[in-house]
Amino acid sequence: MSEFLNSIFPFGAFFILTILIGIVYYIVKEVSIFLYETINELIFPTPKLSEEEANRIYKEAADFVHSKHRPWIYDDTFAEYLAIIHERSEQKWQQLYGHKK
Repeated sequence: MSEFLNSIFPFGAFFILTILIGIVYYIVKEVSIFLYETINELIFPTPKLSEEEANRIYKEAADFVHSKHRPWIYDDTFAEYLAIIHERSEQKWQQLYGHKK
């Protein structure tokens, strides 16, 4: 049995070494991406909508969702509200700061 293990050792070692190198590469890549994005956000922060603009968008979305006639009982108005907020926030952000986000 030991002769068999000794004969496959180079292949097993190569397999384990390949897996370890792959894991180390993946960890280093992910940490590098995280650090780059964090440092980039600290140096060049993404502009945000003002609180007044955000509140106005929230109010418009709530008024729009509540103004619709809904004859059915099981309607997810909160999901629609969130979708409208996202859409209008994107539109306002693009209007103020351009297409790049």
